[in-house]
Amino acid sequence: QGASVEHTFRVRNAGHAELRLDHVKTSCGCLAGLASAPDIPPGAEGRVNVVLDTARIAGHTTKVVTVYTNDPAAPSAGLALTGTVATDIVASPSPLYLGKLRRGETVEREIRVSPGRVDATYEVTTVEHTNPAVRTSLERLPDGSGQRIVVTLAPHMPLGRFNDQLVLRTTSPRQSSLAVSVFGSVEGDVVVLPPQITFGLARAGVTAERDLYIRNRGARPVVVTRVLAPDRIDSYQLDTLQEGQEYRLTLRLRAGLPLGKVESAVEIFTDHPDEGRLVVPLYAIVRDGGRRG
Repeated sequence: QGASVEHTFRVRNAGHAELRLDHVKTSCGCLAGLASAPDIPPGAEGRVNVVLDTARIAGHTTKVVTVYTNDPAAPSAGLALTGTVATDIVASPSPLYLGKLRRGETVEREIRVSPGRVDATYEVTTVEHTNPAVRTSLERLPDGSGQRIVVTLAPHMPLGRFNDQLVLRTTSPRQSSLAVSVFGSVEGDVVVLPPQITFGLARAGVTAERDLYIRNRGARPVVVTRVLAPDRIDSYQLDTLQEGQEYRLTLRLRAGLPLGKVESAVEIFTDHPDEGRLVVPLYAIVRDGGRRG
């Protein structure tokens, strides 16, 4: 990890006309590709030189360079660079997904830390994070194969999605720190399904409609008292499916929205003492309503 890997692909023109390499496109910012010459005569070879920066890559990886040509039978060709990037220290799992959690639930998971190479003896010295609801402890494994980080989520974690980062400080001079994302969501008695409203591609001038379901998983009945919809919503309708337990909210996207992205939110208010306001993100992309092609 951290080294720059260079490789040269040879491209042979097996046809009877000149082959032009128009341009080269890479699959990520860590990869750079360049053709040695734009034109390859019949029977000759050209070269595509690539450089891979492994600073942010770990483990088995495959990166692709796409070469675009003037060949009508094969206007593009993918060149794959595959290998394993060795690191001084490996954390697994990374990222750490805690799943969907109920409010008040105490959750404990662990991350195993081990040497990335047979000859490596580096270890984690401290674990840093900024979320007070996340606690960590660092222990050596009894068999000496590495360490483990026990991650505990406190029961007072706020409702909604969370995405925090653990920073592992190490004794490796080349890999002095290692970041591990910890993410999931905390749900209460009242849940909204789906958790976000996605209209996808909406045609200008055409009304799009989506349904949300508000469900009560607690013992106490819950009433939806109010809905606050953004101006991008033309109208909405709230139906009671089961009194105190389940409601359906139908939202209609405004037909006259300008072209482009729509990002907003719908607020749902209930009489639950702890979950009185639920915020649901709303997304859409408005495209021209005319015929394509």
